Amino acid sequence: MSEKHPEREQDSGLEPTVGEHLRLAQFLQGLERANEAELREIARKMAEQVLVVYPAALRFLSREAARNLAGQPWSAESSEKLLKALRAPHE
Repeated sequence: MSEKHPEREQDSGLEPTVGEHLRLAQFLQGLERANEAELREIARKMAEQVLVVYPAALRFLSREAARNLAGQPWSAESSEKLLKALRAPHE
């Protein structure tokens, strides 16, 4: 990784940041206050992200990375496709 991350001393690329740990703690505190209906809604949204959105985004980004390595640079069209795919489940 060429640029240093502002929340890490050494960037391994996969190491969670301090900010990510803080957001997790805030999320967990919110879960403690949530009622059963809210917990079910959270579970549905998280399942959709983990089982549908993230795998699709990773496939897309992997394909684009391979294209970049083959000499085809990232395009504005690629950015639009990714943003559209990430928004699609929520529209």
